[in-house]
Amino acid sequence: MLVNRNVTMTWWERMYLPEIIRGMLITSRHFYSNLFGFLIKIVLRKKKRPIFTLYYPEEKPNLPPAYRGRPVLVLDVNKTERCVACGLCEIICPAFCIMIQPGETSADKERYPESFTLDMARCVFCGFCEEVCPKEAIVMSSEFELAGYDRQRMLFDKQKLLTPVHQLQDRINYIREIYGRKNY
Repeated sequence: MLVNRNVTMTWWERMYLPEIIRGMLITSRHFYSNLFGFLIKIVLRKKKRPIFTLYYPEEKPNLPPAYRGRPVLVLDVNKTERCVACGLCEIICPAFCIMIQPGETSADKERYPESFTLDMARCVFCGFCEEVCPKEAIVMSSEFELAGYDRQRMLFDKQKLLTPVHQLQDRINYIREIYGRKNY
């Protein structure tokens, strides 16, 4: 694609007035349609509103599987955690918010995390922990309501992080699709 840099503009075009007026009209149209959009729903009895605003506490957004919310640990169907305490997520975390204490067991899985602590006050939701995990043991969930008044309540231990696999199946399928390809 070639760009013609020798275009001569008229005085009216150099003033940018038509574009400023057009932008003001578009902004005004969106402002008033959002301001009085609920009336259109009532009068025309439409099921879908023409405005995009969600009434948040009552209406929850439909989040895509690519949304990166709070990191959680996957709990398999047989009530065992997938994490083998390899420490890769702890090493790659740029905010240093993951702390793992590994333990050993005599079962088929040699290692497991005795304690897994995630400091949500420091987490930057980058998804590196999810990307580096070889067992798909830590994934980013769709939970986004994480506000708290106390920093101690932002420390999530292993029991708070464990989430059943059936609640995370959409995200796990997305991970397999996106990280399964050779993107690099």
